[in-house]
Amino acid sequence: MGLSIIMLLLLVAVSIVMALCMMKSDNYSDYVDAIDKKQFAGAQYYGIGFAMIDLLKMNFNSDSVHMIKDQACILFGRRYADFYVRVLYAQTYTYVLLLVYSMLFLACVMGGSEGALFVLLAVVSGAAIYKYYLNSFGAKIEKMNETYMRDFPNAVSTIALLVNGGMFLREAWKQVAISSDEPLYVQMRGVVDDMNNGVSEIDALFRFANRCSTKEIRKFSTTITQAIESDGTHLADTLIKQADLLLNEKKQMVLQQGEKASNKLMFPIGLIFIGVLVMIMVPILSNMSM
Repeated sequence: MGLSIIMLLLLVAVSIVMALCMMKSDNYSDYVDAIDKKQFAGAQYYGIGFAMIDLLKMNFNSDSVHMIKDQACILFGRRYADFYVRVLYAQTYTYVLLLVYSMLFLACVMGGSEGALFVLLAVVSGAAIYKYYLNSFGAKIEKMNETYMRDFPNAVSTIALLVNGGMFLREAWKQVAISSDEPLYVQMRGVVDDMNNGVSEIDALFRFANRCSTKEIRKFSTTITQAIESDGTHLADTLIKQADLLLNEKKQMVLQQGEKASNKLMFPIGLIFIGVLVMIMVPILSNMSM
């Protein structure tokens, strides 16, 4: 009986928070309308999360938030970074609240030991979702970097061949940049646009490295700008060396991805184990209570 009362009190507490957030969610309709719906599924419900942020009087000056802001700068640009940091937290709180509320409701319906199991699942799954979404920007950046590195060694190799054949770096870069619509080549066309607008090759490459924000591209940009500053006499040789280095790094990345893929299998296996455990424990606990 005492366990059922505790579960009911938890449900009431979460229900009150949910009701307050839902009543205030309309105040954030402008925020919700501004969200990129292609990147944030279920954004129409994020008003609940925005209300939760204000309810908690969340501090956006902590070190952990600054780290997420740095990631948002890479994904959305410095201009929109603060907004999308709030969107990420709104997304996280929305899904955590909805999940915990649903689990606690089921816990009260089930009652007894089975209900206690659902309370435990609510805590574990809520914590897992919280961590998953707050790490989602980092995961997107990692995926973006992998996409860039898939194409960058070949792009640099082609630029090296063109420059070694007598073409200026500016023209060689342009020829490669317009050869594909993959994300890397879109960023490379940004360099062409910068140079057409009067930005120097060095500054354009620096901006390119900041937009892509991968250590390999940053290192490439630094090495090439140093070659340009030294009269460009060894630019072709530098590009060839960079192409070889990037190909080796791409091979290492492929090997690491293979290891990560095997590790990721542990998560679904763990979920299956928990599901089987629940299916076994619920009937046992039901018989014990009877």
